Amino acid sequence: MRRGFVFVALALASLAVLPTAWAQSSEMASDSPSQCGPGTLKGTYMSEQRGDLNGLPVTQVNRIVSDGMGGITGNGTIVVNGVVTVIPLITATYTIDADCNGTLTSVPAGLSQNFVIREDGSQVFFIVTANPAGAATISGEAVRLSKK
Repeated sequence: MRRGFVFVALALASLAVLPTAWAQSSEMASDSPSQCGPGTLKGTYMSEQRGDLNGLPVTQVNRIVSDGMGGITGNGTIVVNGVVTVIPLITATYTIDADCNGTLTSVPAGLSQNFVIREDGSQVFFIVTANPAGAATISGEAVRLSKK
């Protein structure tokens, strides 16, 4: 049962769909203000994350859909120390500040991530900040597959 909980928790962590991205694209002037909000994260994304959980290697890929209003759903596959688990349902909520920094909270409670998203919403870099399954050092990237 604990192993299943760990796998589900890790799957949700990859949402973070999302996470340390460039607040401004290289074409924009460095002094121009960022203009992000919940709608910046909208569409279908592929996320990949790597790291370790309780000292075990973790790799995960997900397909997630963000509604642009603070909600995420999706599914994925996670491999923890060589054991493959399919994650049939991922759900999460998120917030994004004007400076393109955000937070993501997944179900079950206790799993969270910080992220940065590009102003155009095309790329997200994230890091897991809390995992109910134990000590985690997990980070990753999400790329939008669809147009807004």
